[in-house]
Amino acid sequence: MAPELKTGFLLINKPTGITSYGCIGYLKRIIRQKIKIGHAGTLDPFASGLLIVAIGRQATRFMSQVMVLEKTYTATAKLGELTDTLDYTGTVISSCDSVLITEKTLLNSLVSFGSSYEQTPPIYSALKHEGDPLYKLVRQKRMSEQELEDIAEKKRKVVQLYQLQLISFDAPFFTIKACVSHGTYIRSLVNDIAVRAESCATTYALERSAIGQFTLEQAIPLAHINNIEDINSKLILVENINL
Repeated sequence: MAPELKTGFLLINKPTGITSYGCIGYLKRIIRQKIKIGHAGTLDPFASGLLIVAIGRQATRFMSQVMVLEKTYTATAKLGELTDTLDYTGTVISSCDSVLITEKTLLNSLVSFGSSYEQTPPIYSALKHEGDPLYKLVRQKRMSEQELEDIAEKKRKVVQLYQLQLISFDAPFFTIKACVSHGTYIRSLVNDIAVRAESCATTYALERSAIGQFTLEQAIPLAHINNIEDINSKLILVENINL
């Protein structure tokens, strides 16, 4: 007889190359029970790091509270190159001068953002327009790129920057650490940093290391989950969830 599945939060270290929804599908194939399951905060397929999965109805009730927690990321980007998706999986649409950019230039750019700024989301995003995510409208070519950019522009919003730090600079690549509010697009932030330094940038690596008090160090690699016992052993039980 299969062990009883407990209810709570499972912290997963998502690998690159799989969607957040794909992680849920992987877990469902292991669980094989009719149970409510969901995640808080989508990671792009090329990104890795912390993904919080709620297992059971009691746990999923906390999802709205988890979604709005601040998130911490480390991102590495390449200056002088811009793709349509703002990450390396896209098509290069522009080249920008980056020869004169120094570490000081980037530091000045980061400082200029202060504790918040108004951000325009990328058109390759899960933001919805009339029920459909923008990335779907882009790929289906149901609207022109200009129309989609106009929609994204109307969805501009102020995002909070609790920490914005330059970790390294080895031209043309630079790495930042950012702790930000819910709804902040790191791909957009990376390019906005470059734009203020009079260039452009594409994100090449992105890792989420924390969501509120939950950290990547607490997470289990997806590949290490092979049965219900693995899930139960790493589950943060509902009675121990303190938000």
